Amino acid sequence: MIALRILGLDTSGKTAAAAILDTAQGLLLAEHTVSTSRTHSQVILPMCKALLEECGMTAADVDCYAVAVGPGSYTGLRIGIAAVQGMAMVRNTPCVGVSTLEGFAARLPYAPLVLSVMHAREQFYYAAAYRQQGVVRECILPDGLYEATALEEIVRQRPVVTGEGAAKLAEAYDITLSPSMLRMQSAAAVCSVAAEKTPDTPAALTASYLQMVQIQKAAAHSPVK
Repeated sequence: MIALRILGLDTSGKTAAAAILDTAQGLLLAEHTVSTSRTHSQVILPMCKALLEECGMTAADVDCYAVAVGPGSYTGLRIGIAAVQGMAMVRNTPCVGVSTLEGFAARLPYAPLVLSVMHAREQFYYAAAYRQQGVVRECILPDGLYEATALEEIVRQRPVVTGEGAAKLAEAYDITLSPSMLRMQSAAAVCSVAAEKTPDTPAALTASYLQMVQIQKAAAHSPVK
């Protein structure tokens, strides 16, 4: 792992979160997380500014930016990615896009099997599953939009289930839930996952919606002119 100071964001769900991780020291320097009715666009950049000031840093001290790229809220993902690109493009600072679902799993490093879920609609979930040994993580069910019945094989293996959709899935299945405070998005987890990946350019960041969003659906059903 290259020594980096990573500023990470997660705006993919109900919470807005920002964190700074120093991989050289193996130290989480700071993290702010807030569940708010205000839009993430109003809080995320002031949050980043406050974090940097509290750590005695400026944007020039950031070696890499990381952001949750989905699945998640269409608007939230756009806000987080745009915020990171705006900060990173000033100095062409490298960036890493992180799966929201892998971020959930990273909060449970010593659970041998983790199923991360976010409720999408009706009986459909965004989900991914990972086998883990400490910080070593192997994806055995890739990020996707799955009907609940398609997750039954994984559920039978008794994973720890985490993420925003975990409580909803528990209404239908007898599952082991992670602690409630670990089911919300974490910018520290985004930084931790990013530290193990190869950075790219700010322009390379793209959202992973995993299904057509409303504007795409409308375009798909519009008559061709």
